[in-house]
Amino acid sequence: MFFCFLVVLASIWGACLGAFVWVLDDAKTTITALDEFRPKVGSRVYSADGELLGEYAKEWRQLVPLNEMPLYLQKAFVATEDDKFYTHKGVRPDAIINAALYIARTGRTRGGSTITQQLVRNVDPLGVGTRVTLSRKLHEAIVALQVERQYTKDEILELYLNQIFLGGSAQGVEAASQQYFAKSCRDLTLGECALLAGLARSPNRQRPDFHPENAMKRRDIVLGQMLENGLIAEGEYYAALAERLEDSLVTREERAALQAKGEGQLGPGRFNAPYFVEEARRLSMRKGLLDYVELYEQGLEIHTTIDMRLQRAAEDALLPALDEFDELKLEYLKRRNRESEFIPVTGALVCIDNRPGAEGYVRALVGGRDWDREKFNNATQAIRQPGSSIKPFVWAAAIHMGREAGLTPSHMEMDQELVRYDDLGRQWKPKNFDGEFHGPVTLRYALQESINIISVKLVERIGMPAVRKIMRDAGITTPIGDAHMRTIALGTPEVTVLDQCTAYSTFAKCGVYTPPTFVTEIRDRDGLIRYKNQIERTQDAIPRDVAYVMTYLLQGVAQWGTGWRTKDLDRPRAGKTGTTNESRNVWFCGFTPQYTCVVWVGYPDNRPLG
Repeated sequence: MFFCFLVVLASIWGACLGAFVWVLDDAKTTITALDEFRPKVGSRVYSADGELLGEYAKEWRQLVPLNEMPLYLQKAFVATEDDKFYTHKGVRPDAIINAALYIARTGRTRGGSTITQQLVRNVDPLGVGTRVTLSRKLHEAIVALQVERQYTKDEILELYLNQIFLGGSAQGVEAASQQYFAKSCRDLTLGECALLAGLARSPNRQRPDFHPENAMKRRDIVLGQMLENGLIAEGEYYAALAERLEDSLVTREERAALQAKGEGQLGPGRFNAPYFVEEARRLSMRKGLLDYVELYEQGLEIHTTIDMRLQRAAEDALLPALDEFDELKLEYLKRRNRESEFIPVTGALVCIDNRPGAEGYVRALVGGRDWDREKFNNATQAIRQPGSSIKPFVWAAAIHMGREAGLTPSHMEMDQELVRYDDLGRQWKPKNFDGEFHGPVTLRYALQESINIISVKLVERIGMPAVRKIMRDAGITTPIGDAHMRTIALGTPEVTVLDQCTAYSTFAKCGVYTPPTFVTEIRDRDGLIRYKNQIERTQDAIPRDVAYVMTYLLQGVAQWGTGWRTKDLDRPRAGKTGTTNESRNVWFCGFTPQYTCVVWVGYPDNRPLG
């Protein structure tokens, strides 16, 4: 009988020993995974002038070395989460026994894990998991012991503070500091450090922006623990207790004001110049410059072409003008008891650099009035009729194709009633915008005053394919079918604002076409260059002499013609207006030696502006 008992006891001992050896061996393998572990970090997008535009991330985490974290912050987490952190070897046997007995009795977990155990539990590659079982708890403890043998306390604490979830979308102390206080953790006060440490146990129930009373109670407890453990002096304790949450916490309004000045961080998925950033992301993924996992987890640095000085100027110019138009329109409708017809007008703006070394760089892009309510990008996705702003390409084709026939700016054409019939005998009688005919006019004057009849005559003389080719070569990418055979002269082929800006910039660069560029460089998290843009130039996309003549003609439009309001610039400039039937679309396309800018205004459903 006694022999049988010994056999059973030996079997149990052998099984336990085998299980322990297996877990220990698995722990060693796990530590290898930790050696190669790199926390998931979102990709950050920067402007050309170095301003952070925002971050793509599944987990909002920004890695900070321990030596850049305040000592108050380190002490606060140690005091509340593991006051024996610097003396234990990774586990506390008393806490493990109590936790195991509690799990066996209730089936629920309880506190008691060391900082090392919490790190082990929350780092995916370690594979410990969070299931409520005794075997998992044993595995966690053994892995924690192995981690303590291989890493210093400072290395463990740094990993922990960069990994811990602290409510909302914040992973790690830096992201939490930005989320709640709109500043780096480097600048936190003692009270703020204690508040962040207090979030560790129950992040979302203690969030200061949602549950301020809970957060402050927990902060005071952490401060008391710091005092009790001798980590702060009594004077520091009382000074921190006196800190008011409202003096630290950044409200939504304050955050918006900071962001408008280029200060503070928006959090994952929130961007300054969101229409531009989304277009940069979309084009980069389409070109294979990055993929989804890299973008959201690999900590890339994406450097773009946008100039935030110009971007803010663009927003300040366009958006208040749209608001002013809406006020006038609503007042008009109220007087006629038609308020129910009101919908907000929208608009778009693109600015492209013409300067050598930066040709084609998109410096500003406004795709709508409010990204939160209108994700559709009117600058790149909307195709609208350009109206008379297409005429410079008609004139360019005419001057290019009609050299032998003497089609120069001084060439005279008769502006008079024009009647044409299609194959079915239907009559077409184009009209000028002012409803008048002007008799014999030069091509220069006809473009300056945007005379439709002359535009139609030029297309008839040189042929629609010649106009289509020069538009294509200049940068218009939308389809232009034969259905626009005559009406191309009046701007019926649909274009995007981005294409119009690109095409006009070809005039500005003496006929050199460069595709629009959004991203200049992509670096990986180690600072190594993944991608660097090379400017592509197509010489004589528009013949150089033709581009020169067109710039001369468009200067006249801006000085004396339909673009006369640009005189306030008081600098060399050229441009052309465009208005479609019933003012459904209104445009201005202009350039200086440095920049090309195109603005469009209209309604989303293409109704007349009135």
